Amino acid sequence: MYVSSLSPRFHKAYKARCVSLPVRLHPSVRRIQEVVSRVRALGSSSLESRTMVRDGLSGLTEIYRCLSEDLFKSSSETQQALLNSGLMDELLEVSLKYLEVCGGAKDGASRIKKSVVELQSALRRSKKGGEFSLEGDVDAYLATRKEIKKEIKKYMVMSKETEACLESSVWCDGRDDQDMSALVRVMQETSVITCFVLRIVLSFLSSPKGLKSKNHHQHKGWGIVMKLVKKGIDHHHHEKEFSCLELEAMEAALGKVVVVTTREDQEEEKEISEEVSEMIRCAVVRSKDVETAMEELEEGLEGLFKVMIQARVSLLNILST
Repeated sequence: MYVSSLSPRFHKAYKARCVSLPVRLHPSVRRIQEVVSRVRALGSSSLESRTMVRDGLSGLTEIYRCLSEDLFKSSSETQQALLNSGLMDELLEVSLKYLEVCGGAKDGASRIKKSVVELQSALRRSKKGGEFSLEGDVDAYLATRKEIKKEIKKYMVMSKETEACLESSVWCDGRDDQDMSALVRVMQETSVITCFVLRIVLSFLSSPKGLKSKNHHQHKGWGIVMKLVKKGIDHHHHEKEFSCLELEAMEAALGKVVVVTTREDQEEEKEISEEVSEMIRCAVVRSKDVETAMEELEEGLEGLFKVMIQARVSLLNILST
């Protein structure tokens, strides 16, 4: 999935609303807009997917920290402006959706990491000798990935629906107060950029996708890795797509192990054994890369989840004053 397709309305929506902010506004509003612009620029960058996910989560966490620790706790005038904006109910409603999507993405990253660690153990056991068989472990991994993708699809739909609601919103229409308009605008831009980043994360977790093998029936669910082995991984091509290169590389390495270990030529048994040993080593290395990537993603999502909760609590506190 290409980055530009993740949020087709994002660039148009942002450009239409991005205007100079009044001088009187709280400094954190300017800071939030600066970070929003920086994160928005990721959509047209040539950075590797993993880097874009990390930078996007970092920027979004900074935005919500500004909201929860600064803007929402600033002057009574700002708090009153939020109350007068008529947006509190909508902000609280979408904040729950964001928390659900963020929590679901974090759970997905955690489950992928766990299944990959289990694969590592299976690969190491097979490397030590004995009867070579990864079928059960591979089936378990693929079953987990299928479940995760199903969950991710649900959260992707939720994110798209939230974005559509934001696009049809009339938050900024008919407001004569320039300060009020700017405050409302920055809240809407924060919501739009939140959808954008969360969709990037979900796309990252659901990759690789759409890969099927003509020989799918020969290795049950190994259609993904068999296709990857045949076509190879064109890194120049995948840099343009929003997918987890670490996952793709690991599944390609596992696919090669499967291909070699299903050969029937017994005369090449010794040569195959040496080849398999090297391929297993490569698969273990690739799986460690995935483990590291998922740990990094987990940490980023955990940090974002915490500041999102803080921002929601701050909004509730404004309502209760």
